[in-house]
Amino acid sequence: MDKRIKKQAQSNVSITSIATKVKKTTNLRRLYDRLRGGHVLRYHTRPEIADGQNVAAHTWRAMVILQTLFPDISKSGLLHMMYHDVAEAETGDIPATTKWKYDDLSKLMLQIETEYEQKIGIGPTIINVSQQEQEMCDIADKLELVFHCYRLMQQGNSRAEDVFIKGCNYIQDRYEKQDYYAHVIEIIKDLQGTRKIKLEKLF
Repeated sequence: MDKRIKKQAQSNVSITSIATKVKKTTNLRRLYDRLRGGHVLRYHTRPEIADGQNVAAHTWRAMVILQTLFPDISKSGLLHMMYHDVAEAETGDIPATTKWKYDDLSKLMLQIETEYEQKIGIGPTIINVSQQEQEMCDIADKLELVFHCYRLMQQGNSRAEDVFIKGCNYIQDRYEKQDYYAHVIEIIKDLQGTRKIKLEKLF
């Protein structure tokens, strides 16, 4: 038997083995990068209403809301919702109201989040999702906040009321003219009526 042929075969096995290990390591790294954002705690600037909620819990609830209200949502829309806060592993949960106040911060945050999402293979630049479905995801995202605060208010936590009202106002002001908004406003009105809260503007 030609020893050179045997040696070559062993070399091929070795290369295959290395390639397999690299692939496994890459997959493990990808899983770690995508999952670690779920551990980020929300409401760190408002600990009195946090109730221990992290990004993973928020995202699951938002996905349930999204699919329930918009059952025809595409797979891309669901993926967009699933990964929408993963970049907070890099930035933390900076309040939306803070980003609204500081335009430069908002632009910088968008840049950081986009770069991080591209790095781990997620985000709207990779997952093709329509503008309408992005808006539906945004509604579900904010409605989850509303439900979170509503539950706290039911438990007697009055400090959640201002965030509840801001969340309702955000959805109404931004989406009330959209055709797909009608059943969403019904939900908000039901919550409003139950609590007898006037959804007045808060500054």
